[in-house]
Amino acid sequence: MAKSKKTNTKKKTTNKNNSVKKNNVAKTNTNKNAKQTQKNESVVIKENKNQKVEKKNTNKDIKLDKKIKKEKSNPKTTMVKNDSEITKLIKIVLIVTAIMVVFYGITLLVTKNQKADSFDNKTASEKAVIQYDDIMIGTMLNKNQDSYYVLIKEDEDNRVVEYETLMKLVASKIDSPKIYTANLTDSFNKRYLAKEANTTNDMEEFRVSGTTLVEIKDGKIVNTYSDHDSIAEELSKLAD
Repeated sequence: MAKSKKTNTKKKTTNKNNSVKKNNVAKTNTNKNAKQTQKNESVVIKENKNQKVEKKNTNKDIKLDKKIKKEKSNPKTTMVKNDSEITKLIKIVLIVTAIMVVFYGITLLVTKNQKADSFDNKTASEKAVIQYDDIMIGTMLNKNQDSYYVLIKEDEDNRVVEYETLMKLVASKIDSPKIYTANLTDSFNKRYLAKEANTTNDMEEFRVSGTTLVEIKDGKIVNTYSDHDSIAEELSKLAD
């Protein structure tokens, strides 16, 4: 009897332990299943969000495609765009052309002013030279030079141009004698023109009958050349 009671007690204890173990296992499994369910739900929520975002992007793309197709299919829109581009291009061309015209005008103005200044300077210089070289016959013996020439010119003489060319050649040489000029048409020189020449050192009596080259040394007339050949020959010698 005592043995059977002990055996029953052991059985009961064992059964209790087994049931506890089973309950613990069941609870553990339940917790695992709950966690797994939460994970699955979060995954589903994320997927739903992603799907919504994709739908929004897809809708945007569809709207953009529709807008592009609509603009392409609408000839007025295309024409407006083309007109706008052409207008911009025309404006750019006009602006560039205007800038070029302004710069061109400024360049012409500056060049013109430079030429005018150069001409004025040259004219002033030439006038100074002419005023210095052109003298009065009555004072031609009073120059402060040992040796020089005076070409007394008559305007009607066509060969004066030739003489002036030779005079330029003479002037271009170093140490060449100075050649002055005196014009018979000048009011102060008219009285020295006569039918017969008188090439004296007395200037009250001095007369020429036409274009004459006068050689002067130490304030006195030493030679005169009154015909074309003699004048041209003397000037050519001075130019050599």
